[in-house]
Amino acid sequence: MLNIKLLKRIVIISMFIMLIQILLGLKVREFIDVKIDLYGFENKNMWLSNPEINFFIHRSFSIFIFISNAFLFYLARKVKTNLTWIKFILILIIIEIIAGASMYYFEFPILSQPIHLLIAIIIFGLQFYWYLILDD
Repeated sequence: MLNIKLLKRIVIISMFIMLIQILLGLKVREFIDVKIDLYGFENKNMWLSNPEINFFIHRSFSIFIFISNAFLFYLARKVKTNLTWIKFILILIIIEIIAGASMYYFEFPILSQPIHLLIAIIIFGLQFYWYLILDD
């Protein structure tokens, strides 16, 4: 039977998955830094010309992040708890995916990298906050 305790456990799993995604993103960022040193700042189109596997995992994992949090929304709705925080989390995940895609398709628009990381950390923080306020 689905209850708040089970929902909270799944939120913890979701937080762990998000943390993995953030760490993968940091690895991608390290790779980009090497490419910047190699090709220079003016050759942004070359930065992801030959990406490592971490990039593909990070990119694909974002779909899993969205699906897992959409599943959390579904479970929270079944438990009849307040949906405000999970809705906000889902909106930020969509914005995060768009920001990540814009870096790839539009050659790293100005401030896209720090905004991408900031949103990821905010998502993790909101997941943690939501976990804390879910009633047992």
